[in-house]
Amino acid sequence: MKDLLNKYLQSLYTKVNKKFYIIVIIFFAVLLIWTIISRLFGVGDNNENEDDNKNKTSYQPAETVISGEDITEAAYKEDETLIKQFVDYCNAGNTHEAYNILSKECKELILKTEDEFIQNYYTKIFATKRIYNIQSWISNNNYNTYRIRLIDDIMSTGDYSNSKNYQDYITVVQEENNKYLNIMGLISKEDINDIAYDTQELTISVKNLITYIDYEEYVFSIKNKTDKTILMDTLENASDTMVLELNNNKKRTCNTNNLSQLDLIIDGYMTKEINIRYNKTAGGSSDENEKIHFLNIIKDYDAYMRDKESYNDILKITINL
Repeated sequence: MKDLLNKYLQSLYTKVNKKFYIIVIIFFAVLLIWTIISRLFGVGDNNENEDDNKNKTSYQPAETVISGEDITEAAYKEDETLIKQFVDYCNAGNTHEAYNILSKECKELILKTEDEFIQNYYTKIFATKRIYNIQSWISNNNYNTYRIRLIDDIMSTGDYSNSKNYQDYITVVQEENNKYLNIMGLISKEDINDIAYDTQELTISVKNLITYIDYEEYVFSIKNKTDKTILMDTLENASDTMVLELNNNKKRTCNTNNLSQLDLIIDGYMTKEINIRYNKTAGGSSDENEKIHFLNIIKDYDAYMRDKESYNDILKITINL
């Protein structure tokens, strides 16, 4: 009887001991994974102990990476608090309050309704809880743009193998007395009312410059002063004929993905608004825009369509910005 009891106790000890080691191994495995993620993405550096950690790490979120001056600690803290509030609302499923943090121009240009915000942003990114890493990217007198990395909170999901990470560029802008956010790479919208170009055939007015993280979009109002239908470009070689020239003799080519000839047709005696995007490297540049070239304007679209091979009545114009 005594031997049986000893064998039972020994067996029980062995089982408990194995479970203990398994628990210890799992704990250290999770700790190791979390450490790797923290070092890769800077997770955990945006908490309340950030000031204490700054002397221990090279991660400096207020140092501007691409262009502009470094952001002051006070300005960074204010911006980071607003971004954190946005992420917290999304994590909590409070899409109404999250949408209210977006700027008027963001709602006007990208996400016109809360339903669009839910479908095109919230459900794609916040299907699971997210933690974020923030880095100052572009600073300007009127706005600050941050690169935001949104990654799965693996400590809460426990699912490392299926985790998905997202990156967005979020800009903090001032509207009246409060700050709001531009998301999905939108940086700013600038009204331009004093730039125009006149010929006998047309008047081109530059209305707006809308800046995104990887392209710029100019909004033109074009008035056709003739009875002919005008085509602003055939799009056959738009990278050379519809370009944005910079102050260093570089150029930004036209992005034709969202354009067709139909968009560029202006009927006789009509005024039409046209949006044209110009590519730029992701992250932006400090180069200044100087000129916009339209080098393949078809003055009589109907004649051009009847005989493309021999048509040569082409107008070339350059708009100084």
